[in-house]
Amino acid sequence: MTDAGESVNKDVKEPCPQVFVVDSQAFPRQVPIRLDVPRLTLVYLLLAVALLGVFIEAGFICHLYSKQAISSDIQKVEYIKGEKDPFPSAHDFNEILPGKKPKADGKPAAFLQSASPMSKGNGVLLWRSDGYPMFQKGLDYKNNSLYVQQDGYYYIFSKISHLETCEFFKHKVMQRSDIYNNEPIPLMQNSRYLCSSSKSQMTGERGNSYLGGIFHLNKGDSVFVTVNNSSLVHNNAYENFFGAFMV
Repeated sequence: MTDAGESVNKDVKEPCPQVFVVDSQAFPRQVPIRLDVPRLTLVYLLLAVALLGVFIEAGFICHLYSKQAISSDIQKVEYIKGEKDPFPSAHDFNEILPGKKPKADGKPAAFLQSASPMSKGNGVLLWRSDGYPMFQKGLDYKNNSLYVQQDGYYYIFSKISHLETCEFFKHKVMQRSDIYNNEPIPLMQNSRYLCSSSKSQMTGERGNSYLGGIFHLNKGDSVFVTVNNSSLVHNNAYENFFGAFMV
């Protein structure tokens, strides 16, 4: 009896298992979130480009303001030193020009203007090599010719202003070289025959002859200018010139 009672008591004390049923219709259905990766990448790229443009523009603005500040500081320093106008006027510029000389370094070059008289009668024109704006750099002027001191290619030029009369006019640039036994050979020439009206002859109308070209010259070679009639050359130094420079 005792064992039967204990068995009944045990069955009464142990709880019965409970079963719960979950209704799947009671909760909303979860939709998976899909990220559009290509579109996000494009948006991020556009934002990066926009920010880069802003930074570049800011850098340009800062650089511009810094240059203006430096320029104003330089002007202030010059003003303090006593230079009220740091930039020379046109009058001062004209006074400075005659005293300037070309630097000794660099490629050979020369610029000459016509002298008075223009020729000694042999057709070879005479030139002035001193004073402004004439100069010589690496080229010697003697015997009415420019002498080359360095081998190379040179641009040679000459411009002559002449009277327009019923006469033949020839303008030439000549060369002397040891290669040709120092015999003069023509490099360039211009021939003209202009017969203007009597009214034009009375007013002294003029024509211009310009020669220019590149030639290879050796050390010791010389170049000079000739005309067939120097009396037709208008005696104005600024309208007649001769020169060369290495290219």
